[in-house]
Amino acid sequence: MKRASRFIVTVILLLSLSGCGSELERPALEDMAMIGVMGFDYVDREKIDVTVSVPVPSKNKESTQVYSTFASMTSEGMLNLATKAERTMSLSQLRVILFSEEYARKVGIGKVILDLYRNPIVGENVYIAVVQGKAKDVIKGTYNHRPEINTYLNSLLRPRVETAFSSFATIHDFVFMMTSNTMDPNLPYLIHSDGDIQITKVALFRVDKMIGMYSQREGKLVQGFLGRKRLPRMSFEFKHEAKAGKKQTEKVVFDFVRAKTKVRSNGNMKKPVIHIDLRVRGMLVGYSGSKDLEKRAQFRTMVQELEKRIKKESMEMLVRFQKQGVDPAQLEESIRQKYVGKWTRETGLALYKKAKFNVKVHVDIVGFGTLK
Repeated sequence: MKRASRFIVTVILLLSLSGCGSELERPALEDMAMIGVMGFDYVDREKIDVTVSVPVPSKNKESTQVYSTFASMTSEGMLNLATKAERTMSLSQLRVILFSEEYARKVGIGKVILDLYRNPIVGENVYIAVVQGKAKDVIKGTYNHRPEINTYLNSLLRPRVETAFSSFATIHDFVFMMTSNTMDPNLPYLIHSDGDIQITKVALFRVDKMIGMYSQREGKLVQGFLGRKRLPRMSFEFKHEAKAGKKQTEKVVFDFVRAKTKVRSNGNMKKPVIHIDLRVRGMLVGYSGSKDLEKRAQFRTMVQELEKRIKKESMEMLVRFQKQGVDPAQLEESIRQKYVGKWTRETGLALYKKAKFNVKVHVDIVGFGTLK
C-alpha cells in the first residue's frame, strides 16, 4: 500500500512540474527582441536616460524599434524597458554602447561599463563610443543610404587602417585600460549631422571620466607610441621663404607602411627621462613643391623636414598630456619597469608629470606616388 501511494504521489508531482515547464521555458528566437545598440544620456546624478535599438527582421526593408526609459542603474533600465516591448528583450546581441559627452564628463562611464561587463549574457566584443549631444538622438536619427543603425554603427566602429587614430575599445579593452596602473583610456568621439555619423576626434579619459579630446592627427602619434605598426596616412605642409620675400608652400602626403617604437626610461626616479625612438617606413604618395626629389641632397632635406615636424608635434602633444595629468600613450610603463617598490597609479602619475621627454624620429621613404 505504501509503495502504491508513493508511486501515485510521484506521478502527480511529475505531471505538475511538466505543466509549469511549458510556461517557464525560454522564448523562441522570433519572440526575442535582440538589443543591438544601447545609449546612455545624462539626467542628473541619480538617474540616466537609457535608449536601446532593436532590429526588426523584415523581407522588404530593414527596420528598427527604439525604446527609452529613465533609471538609476542599468539593470533597472532593462526591467523598465521589458514592460514596453512586445517581445522578450535580450542583451546577447549587444554590439555598440554610446555615451553622451555630458554623461561621460559629469558622471563617468565606469559603473555602466562594469555592470554590463559582469553580465554573462553580454559578449566581450561590444564597441564603445562617446557622442556629441545626446546618444538618444544618434540612435533615433535617420541616415540616408545607410543600413539600419545597429549594422551601421557596428561597422563604423570596427578598427580599420583609415581610422586607426583611436583605440576603438571593446568593453573588455576599456575595463583593462580603466583599471590599468600605467595608462588612461581613449574612445572614438562621434558627431551626427545631415544623415551621417562621423568619427571626428578621440575622447580622452582620466580613469572613467572624460576630461577632453585630441585630434585625429594626435591620435595617430599616440597609436604609434602604443606600438601600432600600421598607421593612417598623414599630410604635412611646410612654408619656406622664397625670392622677393614671398612664402612658398610645400605639401607632402606620407602613407605609413610600418611604424616601430621603442620607449624606455633612464631609471632615475628623481629626474626621470623618457626616451622615445619612433621609426617609420612609408610611401611618399603625394608631393607638391619646388624640390627636385630625384636629387639626393634635396630629397634628404625633405626627409629631415618630415622628421623635425613629427618630433615637434609629438613633443607639443606629450607636454600637453603631461600638464593634464593623463597618459593615453602608456609611457608610465617604461618608468614602472625600472621602479623598485610598490607601484600605484598615483606613483606613476607623479613620476610621469615631472619626466622629461627625449623624442627621436627616423623616417625611411621606400616608394613614391604622385610628385609635382
